[in-house]
Amino acid sequence: MYSDIQIYPAGKEDVPAILNIMEETYHQMEHPDWFCIDDGEFLYRHVSREGFILKAEVSGEIAGFLVIRCPADAKDNLGSYLKLSEEEKALVAHMESAAVKDVYRGRGIQNKLMAEGERLLREKGYRYLMGTAHPDNKYSVNNFLKLGYEIAAKDLKYGGLPRYVFCKSRKEGCAEEKKNEE
Repeated sequence: MYSDIQIYPAGKEDVPAILNIMEETYHQMEHPDWFCIDDGEFLYRHVSREGFILKAEVSGEIAGFLVIRCPADAKDNLGSYLKLSEEEKALVAHMESAAVKDVYRGRGIQNKLMAEGERLLREKGYRYLMGTAHPDNKYSVNNFLKLGYEIAAKDLKYGGLPRYVFCKSRKEGCAEEKKNEE
């Protein structure tokens, strides 16, 4: 880990740089369907209303980001994979999208972003931290697993693309909760 990495909440002024990192990441992917690009409107909503965005800066430059979504009662709340009640779904947060500029990869930036996001979500009372990754995207899958997330399901998402659905729970394991609900 490098000490020159600082994590901050992103603001509306950061959205163009975050979009550039998304585009850059998408075009560098061996398999572009492993990474879904969000649009500016989605990002602006998450800076202020539907969650938040964290940015990692190195020497004042945005090196990476993490979009966190708090879906509440939205139809696409990943808590449905755990068969959660509507009340429990309000405690679900999505680790929605993350990317790091190529020049800054290998410094543990995504892990720092995730750790800070998880800390903030715990403070806000969220219990289920969830996200998705393409099953063949070993980098994203391994990042989730190393951070203590479990594979809760495999499904077609985002217009028919295969994805693992990951979960990290503050109490029991997500797989255990799903099993107990059945």
